[in-house]
Amino acid sequence: MAENRIRELRKNHNLSQEAFSVILNTTQQTVSRLENGAYDISSNLLIEMAGFFNVTTDYILGISEVKRDLNGQIRMSRELDQCYDIVLRYQNLSDINKRTFRIILERLEQAQRESNETQKNSRMKEDGKDVQNSIA
Repeated sequence: MAENRIRELRKNHNLSQEAFSVILNTTQQTVSRLENGAYDISSNLLIEMAGFFNVTTDYILGISEVKRDLNGQIRMSRELDQCYDIVLRYQNLSDINKRTFRIILERLEQAQRESNETQKNSRMKEDGKDVQNSIA
């Protein structure tokens, strides 16, 4: 059940397995195994996913249908309040402008994923240099 929730949440956020793995600081293979139930979720990953998706750990595990506890509801309400004016302005756009807005948003998300991947690769290179320097 948890595997279906993880996939559902990831897809609802328009994330590929690769992009989600960068967010979780893990591998695409781990995300795939988590989604297919072939891998037990560590508590650290579970807590990180719950925080990222703003849902309870019970929801991810399939124990509850309630997505958010009171603190999560309050946090979501604050986030929605901050975005409310954007939603109102979006609703006033023509259909073609709404499509254009969605395309721009997708490209921004792609650029963010690429930036995260670049940062991850830089950290991995730095970690490799640190290991080499400590050996020498």
